[in-house]
Parts: sequence; C-alpha cells; structure tokens
Amino acid sequence: MSWDDVTAASVLVMEAMWSRYLPQTSVIRKLLADGVFGDVRAVLADHGQAITADPQHRLNRPELGGGALLDLGVYPVQFSSMVLGAPTRVVAVGGMTDTGVDAYSTLVLSHEQGALSTLYSSIQARTPMTGAIAGTEATLSIDGPFFTPTSFTLSGADHFSPTLRWSDPTGLRGFDGLSWEATALARFVGEGRTESPVHPLEETVSIIATIDQARAQLVGS
Repeated sequence: MSWDDVTAASVLVMEAMWSRYLPQTSVIRKLLADGVFGDVRAVLADHGQAITADPQHRLNRPELGGGALLDLGVYPVQFSSMVLGAPTRVVAVGGMTDTGVDAYSTLVLSHEQGALSTLYSSIQARTPMTGAIAGTEATLSIDGPFFTPTSFTLSGADHFSPTLRWSDPTGLRGFDGLSWEATALARFVGEGRTESPVHPLEETVSIIATIDQARAQLVGS
C-alpha cells in the first residue's frame, strides 16, 4: 500500500512521536512562531541510555532495527527537525557494537542560513537528555529528559539577562505524557484528518532519511 492509497482511503496515518504533543512542545512552537529566538543558530540535544550488552537484546540486533539512532537518536533528530527543518548536510561520527549496530554517535546537521544541530545518542551510557535552542535574541534550555513532560528556562541573548522558567502545569510525568498523543490521535480521527498537523508524514520520512544517512556513514567508517 502506498501513501496515495492511504490518502485515497481517508485513513489517518501518523508516527507515534509522543514528544510532539506534550505541553512544553506547544509552548516552544509558539515561541518559534513568534520569533522570540531571533535567528536560530544552534540546536543541541542528546539521548543516551545504558542498555545491556546482551547480543539478544533488541537494540543490539540489526535485524530488529537495533542501534542508538533508530530507537533513541530519533528524539534529538525530530527536535532538530521541528526547529530548523530538514538538514542540507549530515555528518556522523561514532562507533558500532560487535553485533553490527550503532552504539553511539554525534550528528552535526547543517541547515540553511548557517544554523547547526549537534545531536548525540548512545546505547552505552546514560546522558543528561537535555535539549537547547540558541538564537540571536534568546536561548531556551530544556530539562532532561527533554522528550517527556518537563520544564525549560528561557533567557535573553545578554549574559546577564533575566530568565523565565516554565514548568508543565498538568502534573503528568514520565510515560503518563503519552496521554497527550492519544488525545491528539482521537481528535484528528474525529476531524477526519489523514495525517498529523504537527508531525506530517513528509517530515517523518525526512527524519528517517536523515537517520539513514547518518547510519550509512557510521557503517562505512
């Protein structure tokens, strides 16, 4: 079945990227739309977990889509995509496991107007799992894990500028935040949509293309 078939059937298809539907994401998107950051110059994000080295674990098995990038790195990559769009160039440096999946990597993504995204993922070590957006007018720092319900700090470009603190007011934490995605799904079905307006299918495919470029560079290094 092709995307044209899905569209013709009026079936909703959307990636289960729950971070796109969290309250903080809605606030960040509004800040971006309002131009609060000025020109965004950098996006920083990381997602590392200390996963067992057991070769039978799904993240260590290439035939099951294992590796850091597809399971963990997709969160930093989608964050970068939301802020800066698809990259014009992908450079990946990292290492592989003995089983043939990517163990860790740093991706440097080049974007239009000279902006850069620096994104790290690993299945060998737990990282802070924070995210940041740096612009000519303001900087935003998201507490880890940045892809779950959390808080962030917004500060001006001046080193001594005051900071603003935002925290998720709902009280939901951890995987309880999946409820926002479920609610959005139900709403989109009711509205007769065929894709998510905040995470369209074209962007999902673009994100996978970025990850595939990075994985190909790691395998060939």
